[in-house]
Amino acid sequence: MLNFQSAHLPKIDKRNNKASIEPTVIDEILIIKSVKDYNAENKITMGDQIMLNSLRVMSLSFKNIWKIENLQGLERLEKLQLDNNIIQKIENLDHLVNLHWLDLSFNLIKEIEGLDKLVNLKDLSMFNNQLTSVGGLDNCKSLNVLSIGNNKIPSFEIVTQYFSKGKGMKFKNLQVLNVAGNPFTKEPDYKNHIINSLPNLRYLDYSFIDEAQRNQIRESDEKFRTDAITQEDFLKQMQNQEQEEKNNNDELFKRKSARMDLVEKLSDELIQDEELEKVKTMKGVEEEINKFQEKIKETVENLQKNVIQKNTAKLQSIEVNKFEQAVRAREIKSENETILTIKRFEHQKKLAFRAKERNEDSWKLKLEDLEKETQKLKDNLLSTELQLMVDIEAALGDFDGKLGFITKDMSDYVSGDHGFKKIGDFIREFGTKLTDIAKLEYDRYQVFVQQGSDLSEWDEDLQTLFENKETLLGTVSNIKDNLQSKANTKDTNITTSIERDIKLLVTSYKEKQYERNRKNVLQINKQIEDYTDQIKNQQTPSDDESEGN
Repeated sequence: MLNFQSAHLPKIDKRNNKASIEPTVIDEILIIKSVKDYNAENKITMGDQIMLNSLRVMSLSFKNIWKIENLQGLERLEKLQLDNNIIQKIENLDHLVNLHWLDLSFNLIKEIEGLDKLVNLKDLSMFNNQLTSVGGLDNCKSLNVLSIGNNKIPSFEIVTQYFSKGKGMKFKNLQVLNVAGNPFTKEPDYKNHIINSLPNLRYLDYSFIDEAQRNQIRESDEKFRTDAITQEDFLKQMQNQEQEEKNNNDELFKRKSARMDLVEKLSDELIQDEELEKVKTMKGVEEEINKFQEKIKETVENLQKNVIQKNTAKLQSIEVNKFEQAVRAREIKSENETILTIKRFEHQKKLAFRAKERNEDSWKLKLEDLEKETQKLKDNLLSTELQLMVDIEAALGDFDGKLGFITKDMSDYVSGDHGFKKIGDFIREFGTKLTDIAKLEYDRYQVFVQQGSDLSEWDEDLQTLFENKETLLGTVSNIKDNLQSKANTKDTNITTSIERDIKLLVTSYKEKQYERNRKNVLQINKQIEDYTDQIKNQQTPSDDESEGN
């Protein structure tokens, strides 16, 4: 059941119309009625029960809706029509991450916002609203069609500056743009400016743009020649950006795989401390904070580099390759033994069945022997499977031990002289510097107090601390302890995660082998049942044999 909340509904004058419009709230009744109307209009047949959480398309047009709300549980929506309503703000759409098509035309919206999570959005209509600017689309990198026509955007520069050049790389998929009906479209050359600024655009105001037209614009004016970016250049920039994004994604994967993403912002995280904020304005403290952060950043950078290298070596480790090759070799050996065992049985079965077919005197005895051999076959096949499991378990134990050694090496490096031990040294050094500064400032403050001098260079928090030297030094000591505690927690999180990753890797191998073993045992049992049924069928006299007797 969707969650619907009631709200106080104001009366809204659309487009300053004197005739008041009674607003409507989105609720379950409205949604279900809209779905039924849509299905009827499009001749879609559905049962009596409408599964709202499975809806892909919803039309809420011409409903006098004043607020976007109560759409929880509709996460599978791909197309949403909210046009021709009285909506004033884009909101409450974050969870609709599968939306490809969104129509908000003919509303009262003044700003494009609330679309940051809609990364799959391809078609957006904001036609006939009250926009005066363009923005809020930076995360909509898949956007292909955008209509912002019939709004109040005063100049084409607002459009070109947002979408062109550097930012244009974000909107490399934008091929259709409608701006017709904005005040700036009265200027005769607005199209030339937009076409010149967006080299990947194919349609402007729904008119096709070809490269010849683009070249003609470029050659017609010195300004266009200077500012122009050719389609070829644009494509090169796109390729460069895509390669850069791929490299960044690869680096991010490596950092996450080695758990080095956890130290990405360590230098900033460490100094987020309430006690440190109290003494931050002391003379010289900001400088020491900057020095401390630089040392942490350098240490983190080197730590990331070396741990990533160790992790890459772990992933490509010859031990992993050896283990996988050994397991596969043992599986092949087991499969060959199983095939050979079954072939022997099949030969024996063929002889027994042939004896029955030829009505040899010994056929009943041969079938009885075959029946006994069926149980032996089952025992042999299960024994082969069991031995395979024992061998793989032994290999897994050896593999686990070797990976554990690699993991320990990584964990020791993270915690050791090149990692958090070094960071701990910097924290102690930073604490000593703060203590020295605090003592000097305390003495200087006391001199000012004794002389009756102006104390305004120290804020109220510092003056309170300077009333008692022990309290001041205790605060500085707390800062050092807090920083060290954060570093220790981060160290523990990383090393624990690295060890957990190895355990998960080994566990995944175990689960894979367990599943393989389970399927093989089921297959063996099924095969034995089939053989048993075949033998019983041979032992049962046929109608001809019964009549002959």
